[in-house]
Amino acid sequence: MLANAEHYFDIDKPAEYFRFNRLMNYLFASVLLTFIFGVLTYGEKFRLWEYAYSYIGMFRTPGGSPNTTAMLVYLAGNLFNSVICFKIRNIYFDKFHRIIFGICGAGFLLLMLPCDIINPVHAAGGAMVFGSLWIFALLRIYHIYHEGEKTRGFLSFLLLNATILPYAYLYFINSPNQQFAQKPAMLGMIIVLKLVILKNKEENKRAGLKREIIA
Repeated sequence: MLANAEHYFDIDKPAEYFRFNRLMNYLFASVLLTFIFGVLTYGEKFRLWEYAYSYIGMFRTPGGSPNTTAMLVYLAGNLFNSVICFKIRNIYFDKFHRIIFGICGAGFLLLMLPCDIINPVHAAGGAMVFGSLWIFALLRIYHIYHEGEKTRGFLSFLLLNATILPYAYLYFINSPNQQFAQKPAMLGMIIVLKLVILKNKEENKRAGLKREIIA
């Protein structure tokens, strides 16, 4: 599979790529804005390094206070994220990408379930989102490395896994430190995805210029 990883990201028409780039920007913005507005409207003081991102969607805060406004922000944000992922899925014709972004879209839907009421299903949704985007990022990093930009590929790989894997391990062992590790993991994922997408934007511009010259 990795031998052909450079083809997995290809989108035939430049216009479709720029649509993909725009949708991914919407996804990143939505995740960040949902968190910001969720924290601002939270039912009690939000303890950044102690509370998970998912706490924004709780029916009641850990202290027992009603959390209706923040929960609605969280629900709207995840619904929007799911729609975006399914739109990205429809850009692609290959089965691999359709599966990856289909899983991610379904994961955001499961994340809408409050973690204080149906945590196992909610947690499965989180794993689907993180896992699918992690695989997508890894294949893009492999492509960058394969194309000869070894330093850029290595640094992207290091940043991605230095933030994601510690969080995954702490989550797996149910460590109380998992919430602390979650925020760097989310930020690292967004940064790496944006970096690899920008790299592909450069490639699409060059490909577009070549098509114009040939035409």
